[in-house]
Amino acid sequence: MTVAKRMYLLMLIVALGITSLAGVEIYQIKRVYDIANYSNVNSIPSILVLDEGLKKFESINSLIWQHTINTDNTKMSAIQIKLADTHKALNTILLKYENELITNDADLTLLKKTKAVLAEYDVIAGDVLTKSLANKKNEAREILLSRPSSLENVRDAFHKHSIFHADISIKSAKEVNLVKSSAVIMAIAIGISILVAVIIFGLYITRNLLSQLGGEPATLATIASELAAGNITTNITVAQTDKSSIAYSIKTLQKTLDGIIQSLAFVTAQHKAGDIEITIDTYAFKGAYADMATGINTMVAGHIELNNKAIAVVKAFGEGDFDRPLELFPGKQAGINATIEQVRHNIKTFVEDMRHMSEQHDAGATDVIMNVAKYQGTYAEMAGGLNGMVSGHIELSNKAMSVVKAFGEGDFDAPLEKFPGKKAEINSTIEQVRNNIKLFITDMNHMSHEHDAGDIDVKMDQAKYKGVYKAMAEGVNGMVDGHITLNKKAMAVVQGFGVGNFDIALDTLPGKKKIINDSIEQVRSNLKSLVTDTNMLAEAANDGYIQKRADASQHQGDFRKLIEGINQTLETIVGPIIIVKSAAESVNTAAKEIATGNTDLSQRTEQQASSLEETASSMEELASTVKQNAENAKQANQLAATASSVALKGGHVVNEVVQTMAAITQSSRKIEDIISVIDSIAFQTNILALNAAVEAARAGEQGRGFAVVAGEVRNLAQRSAGAAKEIKELISDSVHKVESGTKQVEEAGKTMQEIVASVQLVTDIIGEITAASVEQSAGIDQVNNAITQMDEVTQQNAALVEQAAAAAESLEEQAQAMTDAISQFKLNGISSNHHQAANASVASRSIKPVTKASKPQASVEKMSAKTGTNDSDWEEF
Repeated sequence: MTVAKRMYLLMLIVALGITSLAGVEIYQIKRVYDIANYSNVNSIPSILVLDEGLKKFESINSLIWQHTINTDNTKMSAIQIKLADTHKALNTILLKYENELITNDADLTLLKKTKAVLAEYDVIAGDVLTKSLANKKNEAREILLSRPSSLENVRDAFHKHSIFHADISIKSAKEVNLVKSSAVIMAIAIGISILVAVIIFGLYITRNLLSQLGGEPATLATIASELAAGNITTNITVAQTDKSSIAYSIKTLQKTLDGIIQSLAFVTAQHKAGDIEITIDTYAFKGAYADMATGINTMVAGHIELNNKAIAVVKAFGEGDFDRPLELFPGKQAGINATIEQVRHNIKTFVEDMRHMSEQHDAGATDVIMNVAKYQGTYAEMAGGLNGMVSGHIELSNKAMSVVKAFGEGDFDAPLEKFPGKKAEINSTIEQVRNNIKLFITDMNHMSHEHDAGDIDVKMDQAKYKGVYKAMAEGVNGMVDGHITLNKKAMAVVQGFGVGNFDIALDTLPGKKKIINDSIEQVRSNLKSLVTDTNMLAEAANDGYIQKRADASQHQGDFRKLIEGINQTLETIVGPIIIVKSAAESVNTAAKEIATGNTDLSQRTEQQASSLEETASSMEELASTVKQNAENAKQANQLAATASSVALKGGHVVNEVVQTMAAITQSSRKIEDIISVIDSIAFQTNILALNAAVEAARAGEQGRGFAVVAGEVRNLAQRSAGAAKEIKELISDSVHKVESGTKQVEEAGKTMQEIVASVQLVTDIIGEITAASVEQSAGIDQVNNAITQMDEVTQQNAALVEQAAAAAESLEEQAQAMTDAISQFKLNGISSNHHQAANASVASRSIKPVTKASKPQASVEKMSAKTGTNDSDWEEF
């Protein structure tokens, strides 16, 4: 067997081994792909379809909850339509799964179980919707809350089905690992077998080659090198029996090589000149020389072919095929392989670095660039240029992001430089975002301005927005509606206070809103306490106990000032009443004494003829009495003027009370406005609780607890709204009662004016008494000065006495009327029998004819004592 055949056989063995290895590996790779790809074609699509079905079921559950908490027929009809569409979509998803994605009998069994629990839930959902449509919302929600297992069963069925497919994926992954391990073992076994076969056959070929070479390859290579260098005199030693080895042939060749040296020199010169197609003329030689020439020509042709193969690989590189193979050249020709592989490595490294930078930038590490230092020459320039281009794009992105950041900080006028070409689309996008945000802020400012102006029904136009902006507009409108509703509930309670209904209820508000309940209850308590004290004073006044007072220390702020003002007013009124009552009793007593004195005077006048001395004495007594009466009348006149002034001050105080009651009415109306705010907050809380219940229903079992809390919050919000309404009614009732109190105070003012008029009348009467007393004094003086003319003026005196008696009687009647008018007032520390005792004192006096001057004198002293007592009472006041 020739060396070539042996080499062919060796290559055939290697080829068969590589082919076997490749075939086995392809088969194993296909198995790994089929097993690993099963998750992509079945497990993952199945899980996605089941997840979509679960989402539809959660939507159905959320819609049922929305139906149970909604009372608007239009919205309920819309929910029913959406519920039917969602249920139909769920059935379609399950049918698609059954027709396209069933894996095995276990998968089909799980699907049937899922349908079964869905059927059970449909029965419960039907009962809930029936109750909800019959407006039995609480019973419908109670059904849902009492059967949580039905909801959990459906979720558990979908979850177990998904876990089933996840387990299949896990099993596939384990099977892939087993196949991979067996493939690796098989590849190693085949590789080792091929390697052993190649080594054995290679050793066999090596021994045969050495015997054919006739010496060591290195020695022959040296000889060949010497021959190649032109040294054809090298001594070659061969065995005597060697007639066929290469060494023998080389030795024979030495003798004939000189003949072809010139031909080689010629061919070499031509090749250096670029004409690589020139060869040695083989016809110029014969035998071995001809063969040698042919061999040289063949060698040159081999080098040319080698260069062409290398150039073909470089051309493939230029066309983007960096995996184009180049056969491995032997010996020093392997340098060509090294050079080509170096170029291939540099290009592939450059491409890999670009790919790595791209992945890092996609992951967010925008500061990653190519390492220019690892390249040289043009490759370094290419890496630097690529880094510059990427940095430019990053800088562009940073400029755009700085504007977006300014938007996030509230600066919507942040400028952005104009980018050229297609980069201008960035400017368009930024401006669109800027305009949308500015439009939203403008609408919010408009709504705020309109609400400040009183138009609280103005809302943001949701239809002009899309996406998140629309959701934001809906959220703002919902929040504002909630505040308005809470305010209305609170104002309803304040309105109730305004109309005198202090028992109107306000729902207990949650969280920090409870301060509204505290404020309303404090106002309610203060107003009730104020009304209680006012009623107590009114009842005491009706019973005549005008000195009874309310405890102002039980009130605070303006309420305390109001009670103190009422008490002070009563004190101001009671003081003059005490003075007037005492003065009336004094005047009544004096009038009775005057009447008695006039009677005595008439009797004495009739007896003047019998006793001038007695007459003179009586006249002196009468003069003294009249003077004393004049002084008393003067003091009574001054006291009456004082009482009139005090009564006027009482009227002013009553007017101030009326103004205070008006201020209280205005405060109650402000409280009514506050309760309106509370009512609006309660309404907003109700809306937020409703939204929370819907979101909790969407969250399923995880949101069940939150749904219960949201329901309670909604109930609290509704109760808060009711309580706010009741408080408003109470405050309205309070305003009504305060207005009624104001009217009563106005009536008290009118009564004070009547008292002032009465006191003024008393003052006029006492003035008349004073004038009469002056006239009496003048007449008596005339009597004393003209006693000798007694006979002439007897009739005049009699007439004067009659006039004095009439005036005394009139004075007595007026004094008695004034005493009766104020007798209804019960005063502490003043005996109710004081007036009766005075009358008894006067009545006990014996009216007898005066026979001696000493009796009238005694009467004067007794009157003086009485007057002195009255003076003491006035001084104490």
